[in-house]
Amino acid sequence: MNTLFSFVSASALVVATTLGAQLNAQTTRPGSPNAVLSAATAVVRRGLDAIGGEARWRAVHTMTMQTRSTAYSIGDSDWFDGPYSTWITLAEEWRDLDRSRRSTRVVGSDLANNGTTLRRAVASLNANVVFMPSDSGEALVAKARPDSLDFLLATERVLFTALAGADLRVERDTVVRLVATHVVSFHVGRTPVRLFFEAESGFLRMVEARRVFPTDMFWNAWGDVTERVRFSNWDVMPTGVLYPSQIDVERNGRPQATVRYDAVRINALPPAGVFEVAAEKVRSLTCGFSCLAVDSLPLGFGSGPGQSKATPASGPHEIGAGVVQIGGGWNTTLVRQADGVVVIEAPMSAGYASRVLDEAARRFPGVPVKAVVSTTDYWWHVAGVREYVARGIPIYILDHNVRVVEQRARAPHMLLPDSLARAPKSPIIRPVTRRMSIGSGDNRIELIPFRSQALDRMMMAYLPGKRLLYTAEGVQIYDFGVVNPEYILETVAAVARERLTPERFIGMHMPVTPWSRVTAVVDSLRAAAR
Repeated sequence: MNTLFSFVSASALVVATTLGAQLNAQTTRPGSPNAVLSAATAVVRRGLDAIGGEARWRAVHTMTMQTRSTAYSIGDSDWFDGPYSTWITLAEEWRDLDRSRRSTRVVGSDLANNGTTLRRAVASLNANVVFMPSDSGEALVAKARPDSLDFLLATERVLFTALAGADLRVERDTVVRLVATHVVSFHVGRTPVRLFFEAESGFLRMVEARRVFPTDMFWNAWGDVTERVRFSNWDVMPTGVLYPSQIDVERNGRPQATVRYDAVRINALPPAGVFEVAAEKVRSLTCGFSCLAVDSLPLGFGSGPGQSKATPASGPHEIGAGVVQIGGGWNTTLVRQADGVVVIEAPMSAGYASRVLDEAARRFPGVPVKAVVSTTDYWWHVAGVREYVARGIPIYILDHNVRVVEQRARAPHMLLPDSLARAPKSPIIRPVTRRMSIGSGDNRIELIPFRSQALDRMMMAYLPGKRLLYTAEGVQIYDFGVVNPEYILETVAAVARERLTPERFIGMHMPVTPWSRVTAVVDSLRAAAR
């Protein structure tokens, strides 16, 4: 099998190289100062001709389509290497190419149809935009900046962006999935981009860009991310232009989204007001984390699930002698011990972690931070560990999750350097394999792996002197209901197994809550099961 693959690959590469040489010979003159640019331009124009030609595409002003997108939740699925959890969204979309506007009406989703879900579904395909939160069935209006990568590298714009690139050049021909392929490269700002064209047909098959995602809670901490967008099944429209029926997005080799496009229409007249947003809603616009740099989020940013705004539990507040919870969308807890401060959780970003450390220095002057505890492997939960690595602070993490921290520490950050990129260090990792203690006295912390089916990559943190239990994401009880009942049952089982006697608990999304509330929920779950 390896021999056959090598033969096919080598044959395809010979075809690609031969075609590339012929193309270069036809479009350049020896010694011409524009030879490289001319050869690359010829490849791109050939690709443009394959999908209808420049004149036809420049005459496209609006597009409308029905979409079916499958997004892969790779940052918080059960398996680090997949398979990944998915959610499917059905939508109707209008695009105004002249003014870089997009209006998406979500008509169906396999998740709860609320504003957060709708924004997340659309944000997976449209970064660097401003979103209007909506009620069920109402359109989401997105306006991209004309200079944003998502506009410039969109399917309908990317070839024109390449033609405008001052450093457009031909790269070495290659083979992609046994297909001989021409490659050209250019930059959009500091972002390097490569386009891959089928050598025989000229069709664009893939766009590759090494880019950063500063506003993305999942991806910001990975630094320089290699994104590949693959195009399949180019289909001709009545106007003579071709558009792919399917687009697949990968980041760092992992699937991000698959989008199917149906009922595509070109230059249809948009419905009145489809790109407009009512003035009263503009005044109440909240970007959430779709248009804010995660590194710059203020301490205590966000609200917990089921909360529409900040609550008294938001921001730093003492919940016990020497114990401070920094509430928000993702909670962090400071525990003062005799020889230093322990930080529980490092969510969101390195910049946010820096503000947590500033708060620890303000609350406990002259007391060093001796450790940080990260209780899960969810990407947004460990997004701040690079700041602790940069400062030489030991990281306590479950043995199953060590490689997540190691990969985060090694992630390249050349486009937007952080403190670790400017002064590289190796992480100091303390793997938690069994129940272990940090510190002594009234604020001693015991780290306890769940070692259960659903919570196999999480651990608890228990303060026996305070009878306070940190449950990670094991317990989430809100006014609107219970999230993940199985998590709660496994948490209660682990508490019984370890013979813990908590009076109160906190969590990644939970403020201080009586433990009796957990037992009441478990009693109701068991009664319902009977």
